[in-house]
Amino acid sequence: MRNVAYLAVLGMAALLFSCNSGGKYVIEGADESLVDGHWMFLMEGTGEYGALDSARIEGSAFRIETDNPGCGLGLLYMGTSSTANDLWQMSDVIFIEPGTVTAVYDADYEMFMAQGTPLNDLYMRLASGDVGEYEDEADIVRGNLNLLGLTIMETMLISYSKPEMEALMALFPESLREHPLYLEIKETLEAVRADVGMPYWDIEGVDLQGNEVRLSDVVERHGVRYVLLDMWASWCAPCREEIPNLVSQYARFRDNGFEIYGMSFDGNRESWSNTVENYGMTWANVMAECPDGPRSSKVWAEYGMLGVPWNYLIDASTGDIVAKNLHGDELVAKLESLFGMD
Repeated sequence: MRNVAYLAVLGMAALLFSCNSGGKYVIEGADESLVDGHWMFLMEGTGEYGALDSARIEGSAFRIETDNPGCGLGLLYMGTSSTANDLWQMSDVIFIEPGTVTAVYDADYEMFMAQGTPLNDLYMRLASGDVGEYEDEADIVRGNLNLLGLTIMETMLISYSKPEMEALMALFPESLREHPLYLEIKETLEAVRADVGMPYWDIEGVDLQGNEVRLSDVVERHGVRYVLLDMWASWCAPCREEIPNLVSQYARFRDNGFEIYGMSFDGNRESWSNTVENYGMTWANVMAECPDGPRSSKVWAEYGMLGVPWNYLIDASTGDIVAKNLHGDELVAKLESLFGMD
C-alpha cells in the first residue's frame, strides 16, 4: 500500500467547483509574523496565478472578503504590492468555498493552513496523515472525482506511472475536463515518453570528457542486467545525501550487472564535475541540456519529472522500466531482491 501521509498538497471533496461561481467568501487570519501595513493577497492557485483579492494587514491580522473564488484553489501571499518580487508565500493551498475560512499558522509547515469549512477541514485531516477509509492516493482519487482528486494527482507522478495516472484521469466527469488543473495534468502526462511499465526513452548528455553518452550505451552494454537512471543536481541537498548510498550500492552490485547512468540538471558545469569527482561517482555521468533552468530540458518533460532527486530502474534484458524513485533503504532492498543477496 502506498503511503499518502507525504502529500503536501491535497484538495476538495464531493463538491464540484466551477470557475467564478457566485457566493460570498471570507478568508481571515492573525499571527505575529504578519506585517502591519503590508497586504495579504489571495492568489489564484492554478492556471494564470493572478490576484483574486486582497486586504491590508492591521494589528497582525487580515480579513479578505470576496465574491471571486477563481477556480476554487487559492494561495495567500504577503507583500507591499502584487508584484512577484514583492510577494512572500504565506499559505499552503486554500479551498475557496462559501463561509469563513480561518488561516492558522502551522509551525511544522512554516506557513498558514486553512480550516473552518468542510473542504479545508478535509484537507487538514488528509495532510496530517489521517486518511480514514482510504488505502492510498489512487483510492482517494477514485472516491473523489473532483478537485480533491485532481489536486492529489498533481504530486502522484512521484510514485505512480503514466498508465496508472491516465486510467484515473479517464474517470473524471466531463464537467471538470476543462478545468485548468485537469488540463495542466493532462499536458504533463501527454509529454511523458517513459515510465514504469513502459520501455525506457533514450536520452543523451555530455560527460566530463566532453563526449556524448547515450543511456542506451549503458543499457545495451554486455553483461548489464539493471540500470539506474539517476536524475540529480549538485545544488540539490537530498541528491547529495543520496550519493554515498549510490556509491556503496554501485560497488556492491556492479560485478553482478548493476550500472548507473547519472544525468545532472546543473547549470554550473564546474560544480557538477567537482561533485562527481569528490564523491567518487565512477559510473557514466552526463549533464542535461538546460538552456533556461532544469525544467527547460526536454528530458524533464519526457520522464515526467516533478523535481530532483528522481530515478528509474531499467531491466536491461527487456528495456522496460520496473521501478521509480527508489532511494535509501528502498533502493538497497530492491537491488538485493533482484540480485538475490541480503
